[in-house]
Amino acid sequence: MQVRQITPEQLPKVKARIVRFLNLHGDKRITKQGIRWLQRLPAESLNVEGTCILVSLEEKRLTGIMAVSDFGREESFIAVHKEFRQKRTGVTLIEELMKRMDKAYGRVALDNVPSLKMCFAMGMIGFKVITGPTGKPTLWLGLGNWKKEDVE
Repeated sequence: MQVRQITPEQLPKVKARIVRFLNLHGDKRITKQGIRWLQRLPAESLNVEGTCILVSLEEKRLTGIMAVSDFGREESFIAVHKEFRQKRTGVTLIEELMKRMDKAYGRVALDNVPSLKMCFAMGMIGFKVITGPTGKPTLWLGLGNWKKEDVE
């Protein structure tokens, strides 16, 4: 598996493909707000610390996507192609993200057991339950040099 970081120059060319992938493989768990954020994301935003889009590839085939803005406080999501789940694709994307950032945050709905399992397997710490954008109970998680105060 190969992981690549999307550059500002690449974003306009790949944005539609990424959105299509999220719609196909996000299991309807990527919020409309998250999709809209990506669609409107100016390419130069990828130069801002804490904002990153990573893709995983298997022989040029897109197998996973991870995107974060403001270390995950503004937006964060991950989606893995159905055929590549249970193959450490999501874990690898998070590991690669942590090579680029010293902390990361995410919100996962409490009924999204596969995503919670992946987050806990990575060592993420759940620290606050909120009502998420879809009205579901949602857990804030942190990894690395995170602080609870960063999201309050």
